[in-house]
Amino acid sequence: MNGMELSRRYFFDVAEPPLRRAYPDLYERLAAGLVGNGSECFGYDDEISRDHDWGVDFFLWVPEGDRNAIPALREWKDRLFAANPPAFPRTRSQYGAGIGVMTAGDFYKSLIGYPDGPDEIQDWRRIPEENLAMAVNGGVFIDNGGFFSATRRKLLGYYPEDLRKKKLAARCMAIAQTGQYNLSRCYLRQDWVTFRSVLTRFSDNVISAAFLLNRIYRPYYKWAYRKMTELPILGTAVGVKLNEIARLCTLDTQSYKALQGDVAEICALLAEELRRQQLAFTDDWFLTTHGEEIQNSIQNDFLRSLPAQYE
Repeated sequence: MNGMELSRRYFFDVAEPPLRRAYPDLYERLAAGLVGNGSECFGYDDEISRDHDWGVDFFLWVPEGDRNAIPALREWKDRLFAANPPAFPRTRSQYGAGIGVMTAGDFYKSLIGYPDGPDEIQDWRRIPEENLAMAVNGGVFIDNGGFFSATRRKLLGYYPEDLRKKKLAARCMAIAQTGQYNLSRCYLRQDWVTFRSVLTRFSDNVISAAFLLNRIYRPYYKWAYRKMTELPILGTAVGVKLNEIARLCTLDTQSYKALQGDVAEICALLAEELRRQQLAFTDDWFLTTHGEEIQNSIQNDFLRSLPAQYE
């Protein structure tokens, strides 16, 4: 029972025919779908998800020139749901995002701050990656005017390559600093709180690097690992190793050696992929070297001037 599919069926079976009849001219310029906040927009909703902000609903998006039609469309939608209540009506919690009628520009601005998407590298840098992931997830049911999908395609084109390189350079530096350097030092000191913190930072940066290597935006942290395991590049191989690390409960000598092996294998997989994508060419095992090499290949003067560990 997937919320996205339930909403899609409701739209086409219940909403779309009367919408077309009620607004024949406007219909030719309308877009509709379910995109943005919510586990169903990533396809990850389950029984646990249904206690809040879940159920059947859809956005209606209009072009800027039809902004004055929004109040009437909102009333039409309210009447539709009142007369045809879905089997699973959407609930909304205190902090849940609303799903309604708006211009496409207002929708994108609410998520990423730019109605038509970012243009300059500094604009891209300001947007939280999880918001970019929400802006391109879910499903577009119809886009008769093509305006909503135009911005979506722009965002799906991914970061400017120099910014992707800058982020990857920073990830390499962080992975080296945590997994390849400080993890062993914390173990020797028996500083277990910091050891676990370092391990978490290592895992988080590895997950981020995998998304960058796939040119796919990393979602909200709750879904980042799950989504990563589905990525075509390194998703399965790295996912297995990170799961082994996460399930480690004891820190005896044998377990720690196994953990070191997982960390080393993950770093080797990342280094191999960096070389395959011709982002770095060194054979050094230490990912700091890869990060510095990526950093030096950046063309943008400002990004190249930043320390390698910063993005």
